[in-house]
Amino acid sequence: MISKNFYESLELIAQERNLEITDIADKIAIAMKKACQLEGVKGDIEVDFNYDKKEIRVYSILTVVAEIDPEGPEGQILLPDAKLIKERVRVGSTIRRKVDFEKEVGRKGAAQFKQLFTQGLKELGRKRAYEFFKDHENEMITATINKVLDEAVILGIGMDYDAYMPKSEALPTDVLIAGRQLKVYITKVEEAGKGPKVYVSRTHRDIVKRLFENAVPEVSSGVVEIVNVSRAPGFRSKVGVKANNDRVDPKGACVGVNGFRIKQINDALNGEKIDIFVWDDDPVQLIASALLPAHAISVMIDEKERSCLAIVPEREFTLAIGMGGQNVRLASQVTGWKIDIKSEDAAYRDGLKFKPNVRLVR
Repeated sequence: MISKNFYESLELIAQERNLEITDIADKIAIAMKKACQLEGVKGDIEVDFNYDKKEIRVYSILTVVAEIDPEGPEGQILLPDAKLIKERVRVGSTIRRKVDFEKEVGRKGAAQFKQLFTQGLKELGRKRAYEFFKDHENEMITATINKVLDEAVILGIGMDYDAYMPKSEALPTDVLIAGRQLKVYITKVEEAGKGPKVYVSRTHRDIVKRLFENAVPEVSSGVVEIVNVSRAPGFRSKVGVKANNDRVDPKGACVGVNGFRIKQINDALNGEKIDIFVWDDDPVQLIASALLPAHAISVMIDEKERSCLAIVPEREFTLAIGMGGQNVRLASQVTGWKIDIKSEDAAYRDGLKFKPNVRLVR
């Protein structure tokens, strides 16, 4: 029998590495069997775990045969040889002998056991890590910058694993310093020889959704729904929200008291601006809301082309377009409508006939 202390050390390993004791037992059995075979222990080696008594017993099982079959099972023993071990046996009988593992397995077998068991633990660790990160695919985690390279960042993502994040997946505004923590989005997890390969990003638009779920209880509970997100990573995002409860203000819930909730999200994205607007089934109102902080006067819809012309005050024309066209482009992406912008003065000069049709949006 293996000492109780050895079994308890396995329980400690299982606890520290977040592994199942039964999985560790399987690796122990393989390593013990190989060690016994290396030391010349005859028979089919069986390792028995008693989880209640915290005992491990090793047995050698011999099957008595009239003739050795080279292709037969392990542990065949001829009848005359079997009678030397146990007098009252016959062909077909089995002899079950308890193996004193600590005495019968020498230095060579012990080294084999240690090597195989260590290898088995690594395999279990890789499997557990893969399952963990696969379960968190399309989710957000907190990572720690371990090293900054010319083209990438090495991130500690937990379970003694690193992720290689190209700098193209970092925000252009990120301050990349070893030791700093970042929120990252797991885009894909692949099984690899040395453990899971985890792909992470800070530019993926769904990280914005996960940050809202993390910071806004109404979003995580489903009371407030994020309908769509468009993003210029590091600079600006537009987030369309709606409430599934008439008594809840979806935009107010996302902003929080004194802007506390939205500030958490801004900070996690290193100052990225977030435009939150209330989703509307009326395309006129939807497009006007998406163009905030610019206030549209009129939105002229072309249903067939799924396009529109938004008329804005002269003083807000530049705001509606945004730097490099960013505001109107993000509004178009988040709503799914092609949006052209024209100032009120230009619309009059061009002879366009339009009526104010936008309710006040905030």
